[in-house]
Amino acid sequence: MGMTSIMIVSRTRSWLFVGSFAMLAAAALLAPLSGHAAEPGPDRSLSKDAAPAGPPQPVDAVRTPEQRQQALDALYDKLAKTTDDTEATAIRADIRQLWHVTGSATIDLLLARDGEAALAHDTPVRRQLLEAAAKLAPDSAEVWNRRAGLDFSDQRYQDAIADLGHTLVIDPRHFDALEALAGILRDTGHDALALKALRKLKAINPTGSNLQTEIDDLSRKVEGQKI
Repeated sequence: MGMTSIMIVSRTRSWLFVGSFAMLAAAALLAPLSGHAAEPGPDRSLSKDAAPAGPPQPVDAVRTPEQRQQALDALYDKLAKTTDDTEATAIRADIRQLWHVTGSATIDLLLARDGEAALAHDTPVRRQLLEAAAKLAPDSAEVWNRRAGLDFSDQRYQDAIADLGHTLVIDPRHFDALEALAGILRDTGHDALALKALRKLKAINPTGSNLQTEIDDLSRKVEGQKI
């Protein structure tokens, strides 16, 4: 058997493990878009001088878990309604900034160091950092999302799907996790679930690049050509 054939067989066997995790992905996709991300506990406030919850704050002014959640909800709602690509790009940047504000100085530091390790391509250090973060903050969507990306790069596909499932249960509107899940499901032949993920992604992030084309192509494959 040639080297190319060996690589194909190895990749195919790896993907077979993913099938048992399709139901976990389906459960994540059933989470309602109106659901809120899990909020940090009272011991994880973003500031010792926590201000009372009020109207949504600018991203840089967020100080409490309640303000963070209000800001996220407002940004997600705005993203779902905009049709302007430039505005959508700015909104996504603000949302990603809030994803990295977990409510715990320790977790924020671990995520920052993970970012540095990613730039240095230091996979072992990233694994240590994210494993620690997942144990300390199991209710942080971004921790699971980061770990899913690392799992995928390490070809731990079943772990990647499980971690993306955790992300979306905590934050059903985490569009980066949903896009990644859709890609894995599509590549592993779970076309119906991939289509569901893409349609949910469209509702959350309607200006996503080439998103409608992907939906149209996959819907023809799954549902057939409409008469």
